[in-house]
Amino acid sequence: MLEGWVRMRKSVSLISLLLAFVAMAGEGHAAISYQRVDGGAAGRGLVITGVFESDDPTELVEEYRQYQADYISFDSPGGNVATAIKFGRAIRALNARTLQIRAMECASACAFAFVGGVERFAEPGSIGVHRASLSDDATVDNKLAVSTIQAMTSEIIGYLTDMGVSPNLLQLSLSIDSTDIRYLTAAEMRDWNINTPEDMSLVQESAPPPPGAAPQESATPADMPSDPSASEEAAASEPGDLTTEAVDFVNRYNDEWSKDSASALAFMKGVYADEVSFFGNSVDKDAVLKEKAAFAQRWPERIYSVKPGSVTASCAGKCEMSGIVEWFARNKDTGKTSAGMAEFSYVWNTASLQIESETGKVLATDKGAKAPDRLIDQWIGLDDICRGSTDRYGIETQRACKRRDELGPLLNHLDWCYGHEGEAGMDWKWHKCDANSRRYDE
Repeated sequence: MLEGWVRMRKSVSLISLLLAFVAMAGEGHAAISYQRVDGGAAGRGLVITGVFESDDPTELVEEYRQYQADYISFDSPGGNVATAIKFGRAIRALNARTLQIRAMECASACAFAFVGGVERFAEPGSIGVHRASLSDDATVDNKLAVSTIQAMTSEIIGYLTDMGVSPNLLQLSLSIDSTDIRYLTAAEMRDWNINTPEDMSLVQESAPPPPGAAPQESATPADMPSDPSASEEAAASEPGDLTTEAVDFVNRYNDEWSKDSASALAFMKGVYADEVSFFGNSVDKDAVLKEKAAFAQRWPERIYSVKPGSVTASCAGKCEMSGIVEWFARNKDTGKTSAGMAEFSYVWNTASLQIESETGKVLATDKGAKAPDRLIDQWIGLDDICRGSTDRYGIETQRACKRRDELGPLLNHLDWCYGHEGEAGMDWKWHKCDANSRRYDE
């Protein structure tokens, strides 16, 4: 993931072009328009400029695909929050990256469009927030105003959760008067997952220089120590390895929980510590297993999968990790189904490989769901990334392919299949399995 950003940030020509565009677009703001920027080795950028009003993101999708852009940037003072969220969801559907530099403006509602990026990097001070306000000329009674604000707040929280961003962003926004503006710090963007790279130091080292500064080169493999023992010592102390292990563990945990109940419970028996802080209560392992067994009996068929990009982990001997998991479960005997999205938090001991603390809460439930739509959407998003060029995306592509091929068999086990035998690949779709369906596990 970082390779693409570092490569992008090393190009001085990209910054020059973006700054040139700022000069062109600096006078006044208009309705949404698009500017194509060719950053040479850095790739192609699409800059969204203007105020978000009642615009339709369809043109964005067409522009992005026609230009085959590598990232999206903004020059916008904000506008309508609902419209900005629509643009953010369109950006996520495109699996697009977003990049923001201080020399261009992304304030107010624009922040919500920015976080739609699958991978995101914004310089400190480049994203501004404040409290949204109703139109000055709108005549709205108090009851309707309260209802409108509550509905919008709920919509924003749901959207930020879907994007893997902390609701703290909204909390800060609400604390800033609509006539003022507050620009986010590097720490806020890191801690709230607004910037997605796990090792921000690499990105910061290769960040674009301010106007007029001399070009800066970022670290490359050639800059690493030549002494093998020094390299091994540095690798052994690298916290990123533990973070990767933590993310892999969370994925494995949910994949195992998605298997038949006997296998799932056998896995759970070895993965919890003897004493666990379980949703705020200190209990022994047997109490946790009893809880899991009761749930498995109620929902004998289930798929649980971590939402890609949602996991954050801080590791130092133990890993504190959190993220979003989506699920679909059913009980054929009762005819009932359960589906939705939940937040989870674990403390994982990297020495014993056991969970010492678990908590979480349900964020959304899909009443009456008959299909694992959330999990299918996950698979489609991973497949879109996987089918990109390996040279272009590197490790990120490999991870997406691996996760896609782990999720596919889980969907098969709940009788959902992708495509039919003899059918052209372009026509393959997820459907209820039949005798002629293609399966991952065959």
